[in-house]
Amino acid sequence: MIISKIFSANPLYAKKQHNEENHEFRTLFERDRDRILYSKEFRRLNRKTQVFISGFDDHIRNRLTHTIEVAQISQTICNHLGLNEALTMAIAYGHDVGHTPFGHVGERTLNYFMNGCGKFKDFDDVYKNQRGFKHNLQGIRVVTELERISNNYPGLNLTNYTLWGILNHTGIKPKACEYKKDGLNSPCHINHNADECKHKDIGLSFSFFERYIKPIETSDSWTIEGLIVRIADEIAQRHHDLEDGLFANIIDQNEIIDYFNNTFWEFLDNKERDKINNLKSENNKSIFIYSLSSIMINFLVNQVINQTKINLKEIIVKFSLTNSKDFNLKREEIFNTNIFGIVSYSPDLVHKEDKLQKFLKNRILNSHIAQSMDGKSTYIIRKLINSYLDNPQQLPDGTINTLYIRLLYRSEKEKYLDFVEHQKIGLFREKLKTDHYKKNKIRYRNILMRTICDFIAGMTDDYAIMQYNKLYGTTNVFSNY
Repeated sequence: MIISKIFSANPLYAKKQHNEENHEFRTLFERDRDRILYSKEFRRLNRKTQVFISGFDDHIRNRLTHTIEVAQISQTICNHLGLNEALTMAIAYGHDVGHTPFGHVGERTLNYFMNGCGKFKDFDDVYKNQRGFKHNLQGIRVVTELERISNNYPGLNLTNYTLWGILNHTGIKPKACEYKKDGLNSPCHINHNADECKHKDIGLSFSFFERYIKPIETSDSWTIEGLIVRIADEIAQRHHDLEDGLFANIIDQNEIIDYFNNTFWEFLDNKERDKINNLKSENNKSIFIYSLSSIMINFLVNQVINQTKINLKEIIVKFSLTNSKDFNLKREEIFNTNIFGIVSYSPDLVHKEDKLQKFLKNRILNSHIAQSMDGKSTYIIRKLINSYLDNPQQLPDGTINTLYIRLLYRSEKEKYLDFVEHQKIGLFREKLKTDHYKKNKIRYRNILMRTICDFIAGMTDDYAIMQYNKLYGTTNVFSNY
């Protein structure tokens, strides 16, 4: 297939941040995939919320099962187009490693915190270049800095192709604040606070992550494989939001059949129409859910493959591409077109799929069950933030150590080089007693806030609830230490 000869990502053109010997028989992309797969952040996805809090039901998705499903859908599209499977899997496995506990509500809460919004003690003076949080941006921070596998460099030392895919699996620009629907000059309703927005001139910001984005968001780092994971993530969300809603009895079987028929009827072939209509008489709920999900995934994946073939062939003609070298030479020129439309549905289907997304949001994500969980999750994270800001001595030893690695200047760090680890932590904790009140206020506060943000972002749902119970629970939880 000519598409595979031209567009399949070639490891020869990929770059790493740090020099490293090549592996004897594994490619750069295979090593990227495996390093993500064996990382701590990947394992923690197993107990992080997708939509419903982890533990709500054994059959409900968590962030790890979502990731595996994204990988499977990505693999199907990738293989049919003859592209690079190892790179596709690396991006798919890594796309959510920066996610928080409690899903997107955890992400939003940390973003407001790191933008100086709301009443988090008196810590609202975030530097303009220190603001923001989003899971794809945090994912880049995780794999380039927070995870460590070598004394020679920070992070996992992944290729720029994998990093670009993780970064761009979702948007990298902040959305409008959901608490200010009437514009930036309207009152701020976060926490029912009627004060005028303190960020009315610039709005919400991801300024802290610009240092991570700039080296990656370049014309020589993008790939078709990254675009595949981007749309596979959306497909996975549609089908498992629907499945989870059916498992939780939020939505009725006939309602979704009628909606699917009314929305996509013109795009379905006779075989697909018969399968859907036959489901109306299916009384076994498990079989119904599996069958409907299979139909939906097959339908959306086939639509993506067919349209993407058309789009790639148009690029071949427009840019006179005949091989991988041609594609690499024209990467910047193609990048300056609308690359996010390359792996896509047909124009007629885009609007219909958008309607499906809104339908599932209104019926499932905005349901009483989901919103009750979101409310509780927001409360837990806000209480954790306030507790750690009020008394950072409550942070674990490893986090205290991280705080001072970031806080101390080089000359100050040298004072502690000869101390063993447990002695050093004791000295840091003693130092923290005064630093929390006397240290250079702005710099100290910004570093403390980001350290708390990283700590909470890495938590699983269970660990966040456990920490909340330790700090605020009435039962004796100290036996857990």
